[in-house]
Amino acid sequence: MDFGVIFTQGQVTGDTDVVLGEILEQAEAADDQGFSAALMQEHKYSEEYFSSPIPLSFAVAARTKRVKVGTSVALSPVYNPVVLAQDAAMLDQLSGGRLFLGLGAGYLPVDFETVGVAWDERIKRFDEGIRIIKHAWTEPSFSFQGDIYRMENVTVIPKPFQKPAPPIHLAAWSPGGLRRAGRLGDGWISNALMSRMTMKGMADAYRAEAAKNGRGSRVTAIRFCWPARTREEAVEVFGPTSEAMARTLWRYGALTDMPEVTKDEDITIDTFSKDRFIFGTPQECIESIESFASEVGVDEFLLIFRYPTGPSHDKVMDAMRLFSDEVMPHFAGVPAAST
Repeated sequence: MDFGVIFTQGQVTGDTDVVLGEILEQAEAADDQGFSAALMQEHKYSEEYFSSPIPLSFAVAARTKRVKVGTSVALSPVYNPVVLAQDAAMLDQLSGGRLFLGLGAGYLPVDFETVGVAWDERIKRFDEGIRIIKHAWTEPSFSFQGDIYRMENVTVIPKPFQKPAPPIHLAAWSPGGLRRAGRLGDGWISNALMSRMTMKGMADAYRAEAAKNGRGSRVTAIRFCWPARTREEAVEVFGPTSEAMARTLWRYGALTDMPEVTKDEDITIDTFSKDRFIFGTPQECIESIESFASEVGVDEFLLIFRYPTGPSHDKVMDAMRLFSDEVMPHFAGVPAAST
């Protein structure tokens, strides 16, 4: 079973050069400590997030030797799909075949307003863009006629290092998105705060759609993660930023499986961490992972140790080390669910 890391922070915690240096140092640590991936998220609307995940992934690739590099997830509807295919293929080449391309249709209108892309076109842009990327990677030249994109005799160079093409993992948590992931994607990515029961239902729906379309399936679970020597320490360090982030996501409508929540104050670290986080002592983290893996059928966990506003870089480095030393060895040799 694999465990990767997602980096979410922007420059609100310090000067840009300092925060970028921290991301690269954490990525190097992930590479050294046996994590499977060092990936970037994307939002366009806020200083809490750096909005250029592909260029940052090139820097990570240059500083690492083993981890997968790329996005989980990039907002592909805001990109020209030919340019995205070119940049991702170059990243795959320069990293020696380590590209992980996770794409999402987006769920915040402000991400699209920021770059002048129509919100009501995003699903068509997403669907057509995935098809174009696949054509670009696998065909000497191609033409495409869609509702959004129309192009003739397009050639994309270089082709990716991975043959016939790198897998494309699609984030989704709506019925239509899950069907799209099963039809077009090579894997499905959960969101970070859905409950275990919700994730199981969505994973089952995705796998059924993939099987119906004669495709393999791979389930990637994004989870917020904080190991500590005691649960009290985990609550003290990770609790305040966790509650703030969860409340923000709830206001944006991204937490749809918490009917008991009617106001911000209902969301506390205790109300949502047990069934949604990998959190607490190393043994508690192990038990959470075992529950997700057995009930949902997870192939890879992508872990978020740091929100845009914290914890501090030093605490994140310590938490990653504790996880790699005392949690990951328990799962050495455990096969992925899809094998």
